[in-house]
Amino acid sequence: MANPLYKILTFPLSDTKNGLLTMFQATGPASKKVPFPIRRVLAITGMKGKDHRGAHAHFKTKQILVALRGGCTVELDDGKRKSHVRLNKQNEGLLLFPHVWHVMRDFKPNTTLLVIADTAYDEKDYIRRYAQFSRVVKK
Repeated sequence: MANPLYKILTFPLSDTKNGLLTMFQATGPASKKVPFPIRRVLAITGMKGKDHRGAHAHFKTKQILVALRGGCTVELDDGKRKSHVRLNKQNEGLLLFPHVWHVMRDFKPNTTLLVIADTAYDEKDYIRRYAQFSRVVKK
């Protein structure tokens, strides 16, 4: 059986009567937590509708993408299969696995994209050219 391209995770969302609260934590019931130790968190803002982000894969890193505000489409490619997912819920995360090329595009105005990763930043973990990615996944 092939490895999955991605998995959708749903995190607890609470209406606190003065706003919505989404909790991302490393402990608790398996269905409600981040499924790896959190080593890096990024917030990406300021994208325009025609911009794209990502356009890379990782050798080791697993990460979760969450549209805290707005939304975007994430295109996914493991060298054999392609798919796309629309992110637009603050409590829904897209779990990305290593060796999956991903591009985020079609941003709604004022989108804030949260990225939670299981590794600290290491440039050597990035596959930034699609030609290199194609060679890596064919091995």
